[in-house]
Amino acid sequence: MPLHYEVPEPLRVPDAEFDENHIAVLLVVGNRYGGQWKVDVLSQRERPGEVAVLGTIEAFHDHQRDDLTDSPRYPQLGLDTALIWLLAEAKEKGWRLLSWENVSDQVPEDARKFTIGARVALGGDQFVPAPAVVYADEALGISMS
Repeated sequence: MPLHYEVPEPLRVPDAEFDENHIAVLLVVGNRYGGQWKVDVLSQRERPGEVAVLGTIEAFHDHQRDDLTDSPRYPQLGLDTALIWLLAEAKEKGWRLLSWENVSDQVPEDARKFTIGARVALGGDQFVPAPAVVYADEALGISMS
């Protein structure tokens, strides 16, 4: 079950983020402040001295469940919420969620309850699916049509 979330910065992926195969590989990074996650979708294209934020959500627990923030599952709930948001955004824009990889294990262990991360690949509106390949949106049981 995802957390409640708000979208202060809607997802905007410029055409330049997509490669010649209409695929954009993006980074999802979340940081927790108290019980609230701020999750940004970032460009992975190199821009010296610049981090391009392509969208942001703020996710938070039901305040009747204050014990939830102490749960070891809370970071995963933050990532699950970002995934749900990205699936909805992709569907709305006619894109495909091709892959989703949790990379939180690359965060130092003592910071994992406050920092989350994932790598995501999106297929743009001109993306041509390969035959017989099951993409993340299908594997998660989300109809993209």
